[in-house]
Amino acid sequence: MVVVHMRHRNSPFVLPRSATCHSGTDLTQRIHRSVDPFRGPVGRRALTLVEVMFGLVIMTMFMLGFIGSYLQSRRITESSVMHAAATSMVYGIIEQMKEFDYVGLIPSTTLDGTQAANDAFPGGGKAPPYIRVRLNQDQVTWLQCKYTQSPTAPAAPTTTPASSATAASLSVPDNTIGPIALSNVAGAKSQTLTMHVWVWVDEMPDTTRDVSEVKRVTFVYSYTFNDGRQVRTTIDREVFIRTRYDQ
Repeated sequence: MVVVHMRHRNSPFVLPRSATCHSGTDLTQRIHRSVDPFRGPVGRRALTLVEVMFGLVIMTMFMLGFIGSYLQSRRITESSVMHAAATSMVYGIIEQMKEFDYVGLIPSTTLDGTQAANDAFPGGGKAPPYIRVRLNQDQVTWLQCKYTQSPTAPAAPTTTPASSATAASLSVPDNTIGPIALSNVAGAKSQTLTMHVWVWVDEMPDTTRDVSEVKRVTFVYSYTFNDGRQVRTTIDREVFIRTRYDQ
């Protein structure tokens, strides 16, 4: 009979002080049962490869959802910025026109000799009728329009045209405004706005209501922006009235 006394502070297992065994084989079996080379000491279990892969799959699914949410948020933000910039510019033009002279400036039917030299976006050349407006403190442009005088029926659309509409399809002069920088970032990462603006001025008098002079001004504007790999076009319409009343 063999008596084994084993105790070592660095050993992952400890046998009883008076452990006895009948042979070396029995001792080896006890040692193997005490320590599993794949799981460590008894009571402490490591992760298997299947569990690690399963955890990576879950983390990947979470990250893909997070990235998708970020991209969607970016797309919505981009669309909102462009829409806010476009509508702000159009509302600024409309507010100016509300203060213009009714007869001579909405629209102007005489040739303006300063237009060619001062127009920020002259295009291929402009001719009356047009409306001179200021876009910002540095830029002025002349917006050509379709002017319909009474008693001819108004020509402006009564609903917002489709996004595929063009100036030619609506029989109206095309005014291109832009590119206008929306930030002070220069280079390929700069954000700019380019709009197509179509303007109708229609006389709509109604003598039965004691209104002899009424002009309806219709603005239709469109712009494009990048939505991921796609280029999207947005189109909108604004209408306001200028009147005179007989007293």
